[in-house]
Amino acid sequence: MATLCKKIELTKAGEIVQKEALNVQGSLQSMTSQITAFTKAEIGELKIAVLPGEITDLVSTLCIHFNRLYPNIKVVIQTTDELEKAVLENQADFGIGFHFHQQDKLQVTKLYEEAFYLISNQHDGRKKIPFPAIFDSPIVLFPNKHQCRKILDRTSEEVGRQLDPAVETSSIEAILNLVRNGVGHSVVSRTLYEFYDTEDLFFQHIEKPTLTRAVYLAMKKNCFVNYPARKYLELLMQEIGKLQFHTEEKEMPTLQNTLS
Repeated sequence: MATLCKKIELTKAGEIVQKEALNVQGSLQSMTSQITAFTKAEIGELKIAVLPGEITDLVSTLCIHFNRLYPNIKVVIQTTDELEKAVLENQADFGIGFHFHQQDKLQVTKLYEEAFYLISNQHDGRKKIPFPAIFDSPIVLFPNKHQCRKILDRTSEEVGRQLDPAVETSSIEAILNLVRNGVGHSVVSRTLYEFYDTEDLFFQHIEKPTLTRAVYLAMKKNCFVNYPARKYLELLMQEIGKLQFHTEEKEMPTLQNTLS
C-alpha cells in the first residue's frame, strides 16, 4: 500500500514568526560572542584621566606592559587638570592625581605616599640634606606648571627663597641626561626616579622640611568597574607593591573591593 505524505507549508503568519525567530537567534549569538570577547579582554577600551607631569609617566609606562597582556584593548590617556570632571562625566574610567574634592560623588582611595629626591651625578656622602641646600648648586627642573615644580615653588617661598633653574624642561629623560652630564642637580619624585634608568645617578632624601605627597585614585561612586579598568588597576597595585611605596592599611579594603 502506498504511503501518502502530506506536504506541510507555513502560513504567512508562520513565515513571519520563523524569520523573526532566526533574527532573534542571530542577535543572541552575536550578543553572547561580544560579551564573551569583552570579558576575556579580547576587545574593550580603557580611559584614564591623569594630571600633567610625572603621574602621566607612571600611567604611560604601565600601559606598555598592559598592551603586551591585552593588545586588543584600546587605551586612551587624557591629560587634564580637571580630573574630577573627566571622571564624573564618564570621560574616564578613573582618575589618578593628588587632590580630589567632590567626596560626595567620588570614591577616592589613597594609593601611596612618596618622597622627593635630590639627584646628582656625584655623591657627597650625605644620605639626607636640608631643603635650602638645593640652592647651593645649579638646578635643572620641570616648568612651573608641573605638579612637582609647584610643590618646590611653594616650599621655596616658605623658606624665603626663590628657585632660579639653570635649565627648565618638561622631559624627564632630558632632566636625567642634563644631571648625568653635570649641568646641575635636580629634584624628582621617587616615582620618576624608580621608573627610569638612574643607576648611574645618586639620590638624597630632602628634609627640613621633608617633601612628600599622596597619590589618589578617584572613581564615580557605585559605578561598575569594567574588565580593562580592573586589570590595569591590578597591574598598578602590583607595581606599587614592588616599589614598596607606603599604602595605608585602612585603604586596602577599598582597593580590594574595587578590583573584585
